[in-house]
Amino acid sequence: MAELSLRHIYKVYPGKAGAKAKSAKKGEEKDTDTRHGDYTAVRDFNMEISDGEFIVFVGPSGCGKSTTLRMIAGLEQISAGELYIDGRLMNNVEPKDRDIAMVFQSYALYPHMTAYQNIAFGLKMRRVPVPKTDNEGNPIYAIDKRKIRDIKRKLRDLNAEIAHTEEGEYSASLLDQKTTLEAELEHYQTTPVPAYRYQHLSAAEIDDKVKRAAMILGIEELLDSKPAEMSGGQRQRIALGRAIVRQPKVMLLDEPLSNLDAKLRTAMRAEIVKIHQRLGTTFIYVTHDQVEAMTMGTRIVVMKLGVIQQIDTPTNLFDYPVNKFVAGFIGTPQMNFFDVTVRRVGDKLETVFPGGSEMQFDLKKMRTIDPSYLDGEAHEVTLGIRAENMRVVSKGGIPATLSLKEVLGNTTQLFFRLTDDGEDSILCVSERNDLRPGEGLRVAFSEAHIHLFDSETECALMERTIGNPVDGDAQ
Repeated sequence: MAELSLRHIYKVYPGKAGAKAKSAKKGEEKDTDTRHGDYTAVRDFNMEISDGEFIVFVGPSGCGKSTTLRMIAGLEQISAGELYIDGRLMNNVEPKDRDIAMVFQSYALYPHMTAYQNIAFGLKMRRVPVPKTDNEGNPIYAIDKRKIRDIKRKLRDLNAEIAHTEEGEYSASLLDQKTTLEAELEHYQTTPVPAYRYQHLSAAEIDDKVKRAAMILGIEELLDSKPAEMSGGQRQRIALGRAIVRQPKVMLLDEPLSNLDAKLRTAMRAEIVKIHQRLGTTFIYVTHDQVEAMTMGTRIVVMKLGVIQQIDTPTNLFDYPVNKFVAGFIGTPQMNFFDVTVRRVGDKLETVFPGGSEMQFDLKKMRTIDPSYLDGEAHEVTLGIRAENMRVVSKGGIPATLSLKEVLGNTTQLFFRLTDDGEDSILCVSERNDLRPGEGLRVAFSEAHIHLFDSETECALMERTIGNPVDGDAQ
């Protein structure tokens, strides 16, 4: 179990020197001496993770969630910023020394080994440090040659990266890392530290750890089976067992359920949550599936293009998204968006929808709106509302045309358009109806669940509290 602190973390992949290009007209080689620009995969990532939390990184492909996870694991070098685990700076610590276990998207099980052997393999290969002592039991101090070799190797790699990096913020960060490593090297070359010898775990210790993990995962009957004899869910349990036996401070899971079918995914989702509750270990889980994020995480990190959009609990992300991207990414079906013009008229918010339809919303029933949008002038904004917060009415609302109906058993999804050339919006109702595609209907909104976003910045314009001051209220 551990606390993590990620402070101003960046991951930059340096551009590569341009190759010689051939002229299309003359067929001559031309030395370009140009460089492709550096690519920033993660930008200014800041987060404090408490002991025992279940954190989920979620976002579309290419948002930097897996890259961030790999930097925590030590599989990717941190370009800038600082990573602390239990107060210890981890930037230059080898992955094997971070006390972290990782479960990958692919099971990566050895097909010729039994489940027992797969789980035990890492323990058999692992050597644990034991302090060296003299005949009287006093600790022995010596120059740590192993540590010196590791630092020298890191310096060589860092110098090579600096040589191929253009000057700028990223190169300055590399120079800072070089200075830190040089100081560490000098310290370990001149200062004796406690000496250790490394030894393997005994067969009895390994057997105890494997059987304990198997009991937690409920796979005791599978220990003598090989991967080919197991289902996808059982293989994933074996992969989890291989990580659990290490008793790590932090468990990292990189889209571990993406290879499973829908039914198994649902079952394994619940299993992983139960495992977290039993172990009490800090879990960091990466997924592109917002349903997994909403059902598993104590807190969720929503990312886009390497930048954190919002960190919050699942319910707060759903109810109070900070921008249009989070609002559209979290929730199934996706939130509906309408480009509208709003104007305050007394205690009402006059709203003009595409096609010219108008609705007036009671400001006292709506969440608190940025006062600059309630000055009586017309403002173009984006209105968002979820499918379950709309309803079909006989009077009032705005007119629409049904384009598709999906009956899902306990709910019915109605796809409608406000204009002939407009995009479909979705309304979700619990009762069944006789509406048919092409027919007209009227749609009303729940005022307390309306979201407003700036049309340019896409930032939310509403606070979490309900109610807006109207004429006659104390200012």
